[in-house]
Amino acid sequence: MSRTHSILFAVAAAVLGPTVAHAATAHVDPVVRPIASFRFVPVRGLDMPAQVTVADSAGVLVASYRLAGSRADIPMQVDILESDLVLQGETPSGALTLVLHQESDAASARVSGGRWWLGDASGELRARSTR
Repeated sequence: MSRTHSILFAVAAAVLGPTVAHAATAHVDPVVRPIASFRFVPVRGLDMPAQVTVADSAGVLVASYRLAGSRADIPMQVDILESDLVLQGETPSGALTLVLHQESDAASARVSGGRWWLGDASGELRARSTR
């Protein structure tokens, strides 16, 4: 290869390098695969979720909720503490925390118990799994 070709390749690499690097690092949204979906009985006067969905997104647990009558998915933080699923998010009524306890027998696997906290209110939680 001649010296001229070497210089041209070096210049081309310098000019195209950032473009190629940018294209290689372009953000691609991972596929989100639903794992579980829960429906909740609404609590009068509070913006409790009607439905919560937990999903796998590139190996990371993610969650979202929908208010009754809404089609908007609102993101939630999801954690697992021992055998409990802990979901947290913001609602128009304040900070929401849902704790779903693991059910040990197959007969109760579609209905989960737990607790909820929303703003200054709290209570027992019964959720029906739809997945």
